[in-house]
Amino acid sequence: MTSKVSSSLISSMVSFLCDLIRIRSVCGINAERFVAERICVECQSLRLKCELVSVPNQEHRPNLTLGNGPSKFLFVGHMDTVSVEDETQWSFPPFAGMIDDKTQRLIGRGSCDNKGGIVCALYTLYLLQQLIDEQKLNVSIQLACVVDEESGACSSIGVRYLLDRKLISGSGAIYVYPGTNVTIGHRGLLRLAIEVKGENVHTGSVEWNTKVKGANAVPRILIALEDYAWNNDKDPSFPNLTLTVTPGTILNGGGFVSVVPSNASAMVDIRLMPSTSVDDVFKKIEDIIKNIINERNEYYRKTTPDSTSSARLSASITIKNQLPAATIDSNHPLVLSCVNAVKKILNIIPTTNGCGPANEGYMLIDSGIPTICGFGPVGGNVHGVDEWLSVPSMAQTVDIYVDIVSNYCQLFV
Repeated sequence: MTSKVSSSLISSMVSFLCDLIRIRSVCGINAERFVAERICVECQSLRLKCELVSVPNQEHRPNLTLGNGPSKFLFVGHMDTVSVEDETQWSFPPFAGMIDDKTQRLIGRGSCDNKGGIVCALYTLYLLQQLIDEQKLNVSIQLACVVDEESGACSSIGVRYLLDRKLISGSGAIYVYPGTNVTIGHRGLLRLAIEVKGENVHTGSVEWNTKVKGANAVPRILIALEDYAWNNDKDPSFPNLTLTVTPGTILNGGGFVSVVPSNASAMVDIRLMPSTSVDDVFKKIEDIIKNIINERNEYYRKTTPDSTSSARLSASITIKNQLPAATIDSNHPLVLSCVNAVKKILNIIPTTNGCGPANEGYMLIDSGIPTICGFGPVGGNVHGVDEWLSVPSMAQTVDIYVDIVSNYCQLFV
């Protein structure tokens, strides 16, 4: 079929995306305001109305919304990105927005997560708004460009803020993550901080050699969490995925290489299936830690009965992030509209699965908005070196988005 996206529009989309990549918006480091302002400039050139909306005293991190009148459909994308660990590993500078001519890939941090999807959604609104104006329909297609998603998909200043104030709505929504899988949901997330307090001692001392002094249980706790036979929770919407417990994703502690640390901490990242009981997982981790702490302290009491520090170790657990798994039915009309659009535009039958990483789709679903938690332009190396977006897929994605909205919302028929 003939694309609705002209060559001049494609050129504008690519140039726009390059600009967005060049504006650094690393979560927690660079404010998203400058990305939002560049999107506003693009809206002005396309004659689309937009509004910056921010939490009080967070004006440097504004969300941006487009669309007037009763909302029929909602696109969501986040403007923040993750950081770059080592820029020298990249084929092109990660914030330069450059195209590899051989592969037609646009390389850059945020190219596919999530700025490329935002560009495609914005130009979809442009094409749909022309049709809405021609037919004088009192509806709007919304796009929400949000902040702070990369902090853990549970921020109160982005999607949550817009939903709570009823600034976004729709009979359906797409979170504009990359890929042609029709993502019907995502796993849940639980992140825990384990903090252990022990006892300093010189690592070369007789006291440490004989375990008369010194206490450090963090490595043993992490090994126990990794070795535990966790329930193999499964769900047909998430093929090849189960409950996953990853201990020690971040480790902190110690002040010098020759000293047993008296304070240490570790982060534990847990991915939850829809059937997973958070209470059961948390209780098991508590039990594992308690048993190890008690076992070590009992050992010290036996080996050093005259010591004044009979309980050398203590531990605490703090929940840092928690969000639920969320899905919609694979036969939901929104899913079928997306599948049919992909068949029509790309001549392939897409998969309809939930994804492993969590995102903010659960907020939309819990608010009564059926949501595809990820569908957009083709890309890869999300959060990795040489993150990329396929330039040819951008126009195809716009065509697919237009088809989905037109059929699902029964517009222009």
